[in-house]
Amino acid sequence: MFLVIFAMFLTKNSIAMTLDILICTIDEGIKRVPNVLIPKEEGIRYVISMQYTDEKYFAMIPEILRTRDDVTLLTLQGRGLSRNRNNALAHATGDILLIADDDNRYTSEGLRQIIETYECNQDASVICFMSESYSGEPMKKYPTETMSYEEAFKQGYYTTSFEMTMRNHLDILFDERFGLGSKMLCAGEEEVFMKDVIDAGYEALFIPKVIVRSDADTTGTHFVGNKKMQISKGATFRYLFGTREAIWRSIKEALHHLIHEGANPFPILRNMLKGIWILQS
Repeated sequence: MFLVIFAMFLTKNSIAMTLDILICTIDEGIKRVPNVLIPKEEGIRYVISMQYTDEKYFAMIPEILRTRDDVTLLTLQGRGLSRNRNNALAHATGDILLIADDDNRYTSEGLRQIIETYECNQDASVICFMSESYSGEPMKKYPTETMSYEEAFKQGYYTTSFEMTMRNHLDILFDERFGLGSKMLCAGEEEVFMKDVIDAGYEALFIPKVIVRSDADTTGTHFVGNKKMQISKGATFRYLFGTREAIWRSIKEALHHLIHEGANPFPILRNMLKGIWILQS
């Protein structure tokens, strides 16, 4: 009897964790999704949430997304990236969830590395990794050592959506006021999500391992000259730090772009203060 129970225990604990890659796209972006997929592998699945503004885009859905049995294809009318991600989260079944966009590129080794990292960090509920451009350049400056997300954030690290992974037990959703497609705040949803994770008491880590390559031309690279981005950053500062520190950080942000890029700081500051006000109202 003891041997039977022991064998069952070994079997249960030898089962590898599963990984769901949550790919969010909109309209004709669905045509790019097949490039995100790798050849079928045991334990790796895809949840694709396709937002659409017109049913004509259904005709653009590649056939492979309808026929591969490791793909779940969802459709969602309207806009709002955070809303789209929440739709994907609601339909995910894997042990680990990876946030993805339709221009990401993965390898089997990188995805297996995510699973192995969670197996070695049993207490971590969220792990943020590193990303590279298509040419292999780091997407940003990263800490060089494993540390808590809070410590990495203090050192200047900010997460990008496709660097984020999590266990499928979180009861945290993306704040739909933030992110592309929202009425006013086109960015900041990742930082807001991570604040909610920490405030809820979950353990989050940053680990300096590359898991994905992507287009280096991300939303965050278009700050100067983009009024909506500036408003969004002010609102994000308000959510993360409260009103007083958000104002101080907005002043520093505007001066930074004056010093390093010669940008007029006054419109930047005005827009960031507007974002602070929007989130307070």
